[in-house]
Amino acid sequence: MGISETMRLGHLAIAAGLAAGFGLTVCGTGALAADATATQPVMGSAPEPMPTGWTLKGVVVLSRHGMRGPTYAVDCDQAGGNPNGCLDAVGQLPWPTLGVVAGHLLPEGYDRVRSMGRYYRLRYAEDGVLPKTGCPVPKSVYFIADTDERVVMTAGAVMDGMFPGCDIDNLVVQGDIYRGPSCGYSKEKSAKSAQDFAGGSWEKAAKGDLAGPIAALDKVVGPLKPEVCTALGLKSPCSSADIPTTDSKPGVINFLSQPAEQLIMQYGSGLPISEVGWGRVAEATGMSTSEGIGYINKIHAFNDWVLNSSPYDAARKGSQVLDVVERNVRDVVEGKGAQFRFLSSHDNYILHVGGLLGLTWKLPSYAEHQVPLAGSIAFEVWQPPAGEPVVRLVYAAQSIDQIRDNPDLTPQSPPGLQVLPVKDCKPGPSGSCAWPAFKKIADHAIIKACVRRS
Repeated sequence: MGISETMRLGHLAIAAGLAAGFGLTVCGTGALAADATATQPVMGSAPEPMPTGWTLKGVVVLSRHGMRGPTYAVDCDQAGGNPNGCLDAVGQLPWPTLGVVAGHLLPEGYDRVRSMGRYYRLRYAEDGVLPKTGCPVPKSVYFIADTDERVVMTAGAVMDGMFPGCDIDNLVVQGDIYRGPSCGYSKEKSAKSAQDFAGGSWEKAAKGDLAGPIAALDKVVGPLKPEVCTALGLKSPCSSADIPTTDSKPGVINFLSQPAEQLIMQYGSGLPISEVGWGRVAEATGMSTSEGIGYINKIHAFNDWVLNSSPYDAARKGSQVLDVVERNVRDVVEGKGAQFRFLSSHDNYILHVGGLLGLTWKLPSYAEHQVPLAGSIAFEVWQPPAGEPVVRLVYAAQSIDQIRDNPDLTPQSPPGLQVLPVKDCKPGPSGSCAWPAFKKIADHAIIKACVRRS
């Protein structure tokens, strides 16, 4: 993620309302979770072919960065006396550093992203957007990234996978490309709305669908250190399961969100199974390690979906990124500039766009609404023989086992794929949305005051 993902565990505890004297600082709003998930997609369903005679004009790919190290310090030496300021404070045993500075792309992450780049080349060469061999026509491809190392490196890895040996210089790196102005953002309104979007109660979620994953991750992590128990206002011995969760405060859900996703990083980077979650995942879940990691990540998926896809947060923090997407799609529709555009970003931005467009997904091996590492939503612009173009959204992401094994990805052996219908848009062929309708929906969702134009 972007800014929110860099919070230390101490800040997560504060955000959850666990430290005395602090209130909830999470964000989100809008309709009840049940309303947002009324239409369930088919898991991992590949796109149906577009009608004969339709041509692909171009594609805009909004991607998450690849596999990275923890975004806050593992080592507690830099915690400044705060026992919650480092990952090693969670549990009794040290967490793997994965060999990189906090938040940097892993070497294994680079390799997996490069595999996605090779897949994009093969996939979109099939429909004539990219050449099947050799280098692309100058200015026919375009890459955008913010200034985070893992995001820039992800764009570079995709370029390497798509066009090895070529000179591709059309890369824009801009720190605030996806981040708009504050536009009157209210933490209090956000917190109340997040509660509504979570179904009215974080506690109900923790004791309901998330009870099993929370219990499993609690077994994996084990008891917390005594000083952490004290900092959280708990008596020692304690564990993460003891962290209070209320209707309005996400408590244990928020606390365990990032540790849950770290299991994917450990597994995907190729650590021995005995070192992934200290070898405890299978026993804690009663599943294989990869299945257990997917099960535990229901915590992370739910937490991040609620905080980023709810209408209040999505509109105020996501208007900028949706504006960037829409402007690039419009250029493709109008035949201006590059036919292939890659927007390297973070999972929170994908969740913002998902909230604004009413998207829902469940990709193979992942929990509903989880944003996989290096996964992307492709906004494909298709032109029928007559009439207006349509936009088809296709999510592509390597499964948890594909991230670990890094197999060759081809149109015949692809990553997980799923078409995402746009809510409130009359579906066209293969779940597409007519461009005028897509533009109208996006324009209505975007708050202009929350958009920064360069």
